[in-house]
Amino acid sequence: MAVPKLVHYHAPKTRSFGTRWLLEELGSPPHELKVLNMKKGEHKTAEFLAINPMGKVPTLTADGVPVTEVGAIAIFLADLFPEAGLAPTLEDPARGTYLRWIIFNHADVEPAIMDKARNIEPGGMPASALCYGTYDDTVNGIVTALSHGPYILGERFSAADVVLGGAVRWLTMFKLLPDKPEFKSYVERLTSRPAFQRAFEQDEALARQLAS
Repeated sequence: MAVPKLVHYHAPKTRSFGTRWLLEELGSPPHELKVLNMKKGEHKTAEFLAINPMGKVPTLTADGVPVTEVGAIAIFLADLFPEAGLAPTLEDPARGTYLRWIIFNHADVEPAIMDKARNIEPGGMPASALCYGTYDDTVNGIVTALSHGPYILGERFSAADVVLGGAVRWLTMFKLLPDKPEFKSYVERLTSRPAFQRAFEQDEALARQLAS
């Protein structure tokens, strides 16, 4: 099967870093990096909004077909390059766990953390009516994800670690998660990976370039 032409629409120091990191973990397969200067509003141009009406990064196109949202892009890319071993196959019993925690980041972690950070109350709705239940439920859910080994799939690093681990790293940096040893050690493991360090150095250089 021919690999589609990939274009990664990116801005440094955004959620799009996770896609850049994942591409490094995948061995940096051929792709075009299109940098959007968000301070100049390049993510809100008519051209980009035609690709992603939300005007957000990361956005990936594969032969012109848009794929958006960090988790969806991670699933797509890890399946597209199976030789990297970052996604369990459909026959692998670990596939469900892998998908579970990728989706958990978007369905539970980000809503719970952002609601708490903005002091948004449930408005009298019971916790059972919310996608994430409670903030404490969500924090405990992340701890559960990390309870079986150094990575979400135990000893095996996967794209799920890029998605959920990337969120844990960002949230701990801004003190939006409690100071837990599980989070600290997880972030240390992730940020010590050579692919993470390459992506981080590239993104820092790009941020300096755009700021100059």
